[in-house]
Amino acid sequence: MAENLWALREQKKLSVAALANRAGLPIGLIIEYESGQRSIDPRHLGRLARALYVEESDIKLQTDRRPPATAVTAPREPARELASAPRPPAKPRERVSHSKSPPRPPAPARPSQITYLEGLLKRLNRNVADLETEIGRPVADLDRPTASELIKKLQAEAAQAGPVNRHRAYLPEAVDAYEAQYLSAAQEQKPVLHFTLFDGTSLSGQVTGFSPYNITIRRPDGSETTLNKLALVSYTKEATA
Repeated sequence: MAENLWALREQKKLSVAALANRAGLPIGLIIEYESGQRSIDPRHLGRLARALYVEESDIKLQTDRRPPATAVTAPREPARELASAPRPPAKPRERVSHSKSPPRPPAPARPSQITYLEGLLKRLNRNVADLETEIGRPVADLDRPTASELIKKLQAEAAQAGPVNRHRAYLPEAVDAYEAQYLSAAQEQKPVLHFTLFDGTSLSGQVTGFSPYNITIRRPDGSETTLNKLALVSYTKEATA
């Protein structure tokens, strides 16, 4: 029987951010799905099912809203009559020693670290499930220091396996020569590019600037929009006659 997305996520003890990292979808989109603001896009259903280790049929396309929590109010005690006896002298205040707050937990792994780990695993002919079994927890729940140590370990294994010829950069934030040339030409020649995002949004505009993480475009109405590359499915240019 199909269940709500938020119920399945809580059963798997995943945060919204962890589910978004696993499924490769924006956190805001996951929140909209769980709140019932929009029904789950069938194109994203397979991603969510794999991230939760369930079948697609186990997830409701239209999530029900969470039932409101019922507040329990304790019964009031009857008012006591004030005694006319004099108050006892106040005790001197004792100094309270403030212990140091515990250190903050490390930040969750960056999406680029997860992507790089997956690329190293493919290079070593391994998969994410094997690695999760080895480390005893989902890859999406890794913190940054642990992810860095795993990357170093897998890099050493990949180095022992021999060099691999590659033409494109491994990390998504590393702009390789091909992409840099393409975007530089688009910025200079100013053709209209069509961008498609993971949440199904489509935007069009001319490239006015770019970085390893973002692309800034000028839209037909003159406004500028900066797009996060991790949210992009593709960007295309119309064929010229």
